[in-house]
Amino acid sequence: MSRYNKKKVIYLVRSPLSARDFKRFGIKNWINHKWETKVFDITKYLNPSFWRHVDGDKFSFNFEGLTIFQNINDVLSTINNLQNKVVFIDILGFSNAEMRIRAAARAHGVLVKIELGFIPKAKINKNIWELFSLIKNPIAFIKKSISFVKNKVQKIRAERYTDYIVVGGNKSMLGINEKQTSVIKAHNLDYDFFIQEEQVKSNKNSNYLVFLDEDAPYHSDFIRFGIKPYVTEDCYYPVMDLGLNEMAKSLKLNIKIAAHPKSNYAAKQKKYNQLILENKTFELIRDADVVIAHGSTALGWAVIMKKPIIFVTTDEIQNASYAKSYAKYIDNFAAILGKKAVNLSQLSSVNNWSDHLNIDNEKYEKYIENYIKTKGSPEKLVWDIVIEHIEQDLIL
Repeated sequence: MSRYNKKKVIYLVRSPLSARDFKRFGIKNWINHKWETKVFDITKYLNPSFWRHVDGDKFSFNFEGLTIFQNINDVLSTINNLQNKVVFIDILGFSNAEMRIRAAARAHGVLVKIELGFIPKAKINKNIWELFSLIKNPIAFIKKSISFVKNKVQKIRAERYTDYIVVGGNKSMLGINEKQTSVIKAHNLDYDFFIQEEQVKSNKNSNYLVFLDEDAPYHSDFIRFGIKPYVTEDCYYPVMDLGLNEMAKSLKLNIKIAAHPKSNYAAKQKKYNQLILENKTFELIRDADVVIAHGSTALGWAVIMKKPIIFVTTDEIQNASYAKSYAKYIDNFAAILGKKAVNLSQLSSVNNWSDHLNIDNEKYEKYIENYIKTKGSPEKLVWDIVIEHIEQDLIL
């Protein structure tokens, strides 16, 4: 097999290629740099129930370079028959099948792993009673232990195949062996909006608060990973509506909901009794007086724009056994920005909503450094940084 005498990049993905992914993955950027660009999607083979749930054939973006595989042998055969070395963008998981695909790809080129989109993790502080309950239930304890060890081993194995890692923020660089892997310092994909927008100025006359929806009861990832949703629609929406109404009334603001990009509220009977806007999250945060959220990744935009943020939770999130990790995640996210989450099921405990509008500039800046933009990284679009680095490294 010859060296890199042809510009060819292949994305290895495990979720249907949406129009949003086509844009976020920078596929057009590679094409504009004269690269032959392909996407190998293994979702239909890897997770057929999830594929059916999202109607993958209809949902997938109409891109001539997209190949949807239905069995692993076809994937491996296609990779093994490549005539030239290829740059692979590794967006796979760590199952045995994905590790086989990753190994085959590594034998036919270089692997670029994307470590972007880091957010604060939940602090897991198990008390003596939680540990005791696990010991009392040895089956659950063994399953959790096996799952933990298996994930660790698979991630370590995957790192052996990685040639380049694209990072954004200090937290994404933890544990990386820079002697073994070439690090491409960049920023989160969402930061591209600030590079593309010539002017990121708020409309001072907007007069509204925005809630960053997470499609909490319906998100397709719950089906994809076999997880019970952290909230139920019957409990969640009435509490959220009441809380947002009280907040808006106190602050003398209107309410807008920034719909999660994967949501489909037009097809749902139970939802917010508020104005729901799709595909407008950046603009809604930009022009908002206050940003309300549980722990949306879009909060990075609010932090960069120095917006007042109010973190919110509910009794269901705080107390339900199926939402424990989510509750800890919200609480930790809030603490990192110098905040404390407000329980919208306990509105009588809130004396003045204005007390929650403080901005800790030092903590906001630290968040940007840790989770959004690597210090000293170029002020260029993420994928342009990656492409230029690869072209220079491989002399293409």
